[in-house]
Parts: sequence; C-alpha cells; structure tokens
Amino acid sequence: MPSRTPGLRHVLGMAGMCTLSIAVLATMQLAGSSPESDHQGPAVNRLITVRAAPPSGSEPGGRPVSMGAAGRSSADLPDGPPVPVTGSGTWRVVPGAVRQAYAGHPDTYSVEIEDGVRLVDGDVGFGRFVDGVLHDPRSWIGDGVTALQRIEHGVPDLRIRLTSQNTARALCGYELPFDTSCRIDDAVYLSAARWIRGATSFSGRMDEYRQYMVNHEVGHFLGHEHELCDISGSFAPVMMQQTFSTRNDELADITATNPQQVDVPKDGKVCTPNAWPYPHATR
Repeated sequence: MPSRTPGLRHVLGMAGMCTLSIAVLATMQLAGSSPESDHQGPAVNRLITVRAAPPSGSEPGGRPVSMGAAGRSSADLPDGPPVPVTGSGTWRVVPGAVRQAYAGHPDTYSVEIEDGVRLVDGDVGFGRFVDGVLHDPRSWIGDGVTALQRIEHGVPDLRIRLTSQNTARALCGYELPFDTSCRIDDAVYLSAARWIRGATSFSGRMDEYRQYMVNHEVGHFLGHEHELCDISGSFAPVMMQQTFSTRNDELADITATNPQQVDVPKDGKVCTPNAWPYPHATR
C-alpha cells in the first residue's frame, strides 16, 4: 500500500472561478497547501468563499473543455432533484458503531453530516450505506491488510463527512466549474450535490456512484493517488477521476489547465465505470 501523505487536498476533480464571491463559512481551519503540493503549510483560520462558475463549457480564461451532448461537459452535475446548497460549516456525528472488518489494527472512522443538510434516507441510512461500502470485500479491506472500524465516540483516524454544495466547493476547490469531493488531512468531504445527482459517467446508477465516492476518497486517505484508464473496455480504476469521465481523452481536456496528480494522455482509451478497488472479490 502506498504510504500516506498528510496535508494534501485530494479531489475527485476540481471546479472553476468567476467574479461573484459568496461567503459561506467563517473562521474554518484549513491546511495551507495547494491541491498539487507535496508539503503541508501551517493551518490557518480564514474566511472561506465560494465563487460562481463561469458559463458552462469554459475553463478559467475562457478555454473550452470537453463537451458532450447538448453542449454539456461529461463532468457537469447532472440534472435532478434539489441539492443542499448551504450548510453551517459544522458536522454532526451519525450515531452508530461497527466492528472492524479485518483482524489487523484498524483505522477508525466516524460518519458525519453537515448541519443544515438533510437526506431522504436520514442520517442513519447514510451511515449504514457508508459502512456497507467500507466493509465490503470489494473495498479496500480486500487487500487483506487494511482494517477499518467505525466509532461514534472519541477521536477517529478519519472523518467521513457529507457536505453541502457550497461548503464542498469552498473546501475542495472550484478552479474547474464542476462539483467534486475531496480529502483534506484526516477528513473526506463528500459533496451532497453529487450524492444526490451522481455523475454522467455512471448513467444514473446512484448506488454505484455513491460507492465510488466513498471508496475513491477513502483511497486518498489510505495513500492512493489518481490513476487512468489502462485497458479499454476494462473496469476503470477506482482512483480514476470517474466523476469527470472514464475516457482518458475527455479527462485530459477537462484537467488540462489544472493537473490532478497525473498526466493524462490522449490515447483513446475508454474504461467501464467501477466503484471498487477489488471488483472481482467474492462478497
């Protein structure tokens, strides 16, 4: 397993800036490192702002990104039901604890939801879904080494936080005009906008996309970096930025002005969406 790198902000993809600035959180602590930095700066308190996206289909500076049907990028948030736009910037712990999923020394995690965010399935339903993903042998425990245990009390090694649209944009970055999730230090921030509407690449398969969200961001916590489609027609690596695309050519266009840990070649390779690190493991 790759060694963990503290202090990095890892993202499923990052999204874009314009001129309108809306303050959504006050005095929140963030690591002072850029998304691409290998070094952590000192933690700072700052006012976090979210900037409105430029017109759909342009990057900062007006450069076009890869467009699909009806002039939309594959990385755009799909149409769908309303999403939680704003939250308080504080998180409530979802009650519940689960025994560790492997006999080794476990990393502990808590499941949390930003205050102001409400789900149809409720807090408990969200917690059960996350547990079901992380305790599935197709997830990271499938390597026979990783061990995870959910706790309700005490300080966890990892906080898994469902986060409103604006808070996720402020924390994860909005340098490209797309909603994303990310990992910052000992927390992963799952965009509630994506949780509710998914990603174009998953064609409306919401449970599968949510499984991907959890596995991808927890993968960053465990030390894994972004990957690319390697063999056309095969399962996409769970660490591929599938929120953007499962096509290397599209991913190269989308991330051209904001590299995401890996250089993406335009090699024509297209993978099948995949939510799991070990998709062939026996359940």
